Amino acid sequence: MALLNALNSRTLLCIAALVCILVNVSAQEQTPSQAPEEADEWLRISTELVQTDVMVFDHEGHFVAGLKPEQFELRVDGRVQTLSFFEQIKGGGADEDAQLAAARGLPASARATVRPLDRGRTIFFFVDDLHLKPDNITRTRESLLRFVENDLGQNDQAAVVTASGQLGVLQQLTSERAVMRAALKRLAPRDYNPADGERTPMSEFQALAIARNERAVIDYFVEQLAKEQALVINRTQRSPRIRQGANTNPTDTRLEQSVVMRAKAILDQTDNLTRSTLAALENLVHTAAPLPGRKLLFFVSDGFYINEQTADTVQRLPQLTDAAARSGTIIYTVNARGLGASTPAASERMAYDPSATLASVNAGEISAAQAPLRTIAEDTGGHALLNTNDAAPNLVHALNETSAYYLLVWRPETEAQKNGKFHQLEAHVKGRNDLIVRVRRGFYDVSPETAKSKHETKNSKSKTESSPLLQALHALYPRRSLPLAVAAGYTDTAEAGLMLTASVQVESSALGIGTADAQKTDVDVAGVVLDAQGKHVSDFTERLTVDPARMNSAQQQHIVYSKQLKIAPGLYQVRVAARDSRSNLIGSAFAWLEIPDIKQTGFTLGSLFVGELLPAGGAAAQPQAMISANRRFARTSRLLFQTYVYNAAHTASAPDVALQVQVFRDDQPVVTVPLRKLPTESVADLTRVSYEDDLALNELPAGRYVLQVTAIDRIAKTSAAQRVNFIVE
Repeated sequence: MALLNALNSRTLLCIAALVCILVNVSAQEQTPSQAPEEADEWLRISTELVQTDVMVFDHEGHFVAGLKPEQFELRVDGRVQTLSFFEQIKGGGADEDAQLAAARGLPASARATVRPLDRGRTIFFFVDDLHLKPDNITRTRESLLRFVENDLGQNDQAAVVTASGQLGVLQQLTSERAVMRAALKRLAPRDYNPADGERTPMSEFQALAIARNERAVIDYFVEQLAKEQALVINRTQRSPRIRQGANTNPTDTRLEQSVVMRAKAILDQTDNLTRSTLAALENLVHTAAPLPGRKLLFFVSDGFYINEQTADTVQRLPQLTDAAARSGTIIYTVNARGLGASTPAASERMAYDPSATLASVNAGEISAAQAPLRTIAEDTGGHALLNTNDAAPNLVHALNETSAYYLLVWRPETEAQKNGKFHQLEAHVKGRNDLIVRVRRGFYDVSPETAKSKHETKNSKSKTESSPLLQALHALYPRRSLPLAVAAGYTDTAEAGLMLTASVQVESSALGIGTADAQKTDVDVAGVVLDAQGKHVSDFTERLTVDPARMNSAQQQHIVYSKQLKIAPGLYQVRVAARDSRSNLIGSAFAWLEIPDIKQTGFTLGSLFVGELLPAGGAAAQPQAMISANRRFARTSRLLFQTYVYNAAHTASAPDVALQVQVFRDDQPVVTVPLRKLPTESVADLTRVSYEDDLALNELPAGRYVLQVTAIDRIAKTSAAQRVNFIVE
């Protein structure tokens, strides 16, 4: 590996290779003993306590801080609840996990282990591509891209998810902007068109009016159908007789039945799309439950209609509210139609209506489509962002206003815990009607059986189809029972071309290494490389034999295994899972890597490989260097890094490249090293020049940082940069 070679050349590396024997991992697997994940810890934190998060704003939209518990009134089904715990919390901050742990009654010793270190926010962009017109998808893509490029924080993680699932493997939480750019670029309109091709167009909203038996709309389409069929009817006599159930002209009845059946066919199609959207949204909220802290979800849609006659669709809304309460997710809805929503597109077919018979019905179309967006936002504690052509500023405002909240913990009545009903929730600040209080509108005391049975069916199916290790490898989110990290980087060699290096790190303490009774164990490792389409590119399986008796002090702190694979340019995800054969604990980790075409890109920097320089063990001992995949470093160590400068311009003399090293925290520079010239002495191949350096960490407080290396080609007058995240403990 490039970093290892570089460190060896500086006589800093003292790492012996672990003995690795290639095995068939899946052939020797056993069922792991993992603690079950609590999917509803945000709703019910114990068998007796329930928690509710509340945001309070003044009329200018500013969060109102400093409120006391006695100022709040919390009601469930109209009954006032006594608060058992109260706290003002900063979302995504360094204290959120510890404050939540205190609210859940964890002992002080357990809370002390919670070290989120500037954890950042978790943000989902759920794009309802089943209800988005092509122009609005373009507007959505542009707005979300601006937000990702300019407003996503250093420690934030985000995912772009669609109702149709069209983005595939790109629909995953990541801090890599390259992944989000690729996801947004791939957004495309679905072939959604509820029109049935009849001569007189019938919109979904008009079909909904017919289902509600609105006579003006029915009469209009019956009359149009009669004209199309060259029939003559007595409109003034037909409608009253039909309403009274009297004998009618068979032709009249047939026409009306045709209109009603046509409306039903349209609604059947659109109801299926609406159910698909709400089911996908609810599933996303459910799967986000194990993630730490509150989650912010932006639901982007043109809007849709709720057919009150379709019971399962109507029931989806309270189920979604309950799921949001259980997972700690706040939903902000964004209407993608923009300010021009009331104006039909030129290509849109419209019913000919010179008498304006449908005008009163059509006037309510936009409001009705927005109604579910308002309901979803208000019921989950969020806000509906409507009537704007640029959503990006509203997304920033939403991110800011959800950054703080109050946590209210209360004890429900015993019988209310078992009746399986949906309970209405209200919160107010006493005597302050001028304040805006946002809180989830309700929850089920027992998770809805429909969602539960669906979740269990999916889980049972996956368990029978693959081994636990492979389940972890392909899981939506990383498994944490066995602490595991993976780092991916690339190098371009003259002999082999582009090479991807996947470094897997297992924490020794999780294997019992370093304790008095440390025992020899085997760690099974499985890895897979997927491209941006989710297609398999490469894989590997290894068995690492970990013997404490044969490990030096550096190896006893971290166990690192690296695998190199030949690769082509592109965007890739490296997924790795590992299992301790002695404890059966399983962990997994994922990493994204964008690899350029070095021959076509021109001047560029390769991946940053980082390691830790540990203090010498004694006066005569040399410092030890340990490559790091989890990128967590002690303040007493030095951070080592290595990269390659590719394709620097040069004439008869050597390249003239200057390098700038900076460290950022919260997107602000905290360390800036003076420019250094790239050394090229004794370098035979000037198209790929290695650069290594190190930084002292003793003056950096514990937290999350970004190391940025910028190379400036002073001959070609161009520059390139690489960044990597790391943590100081």
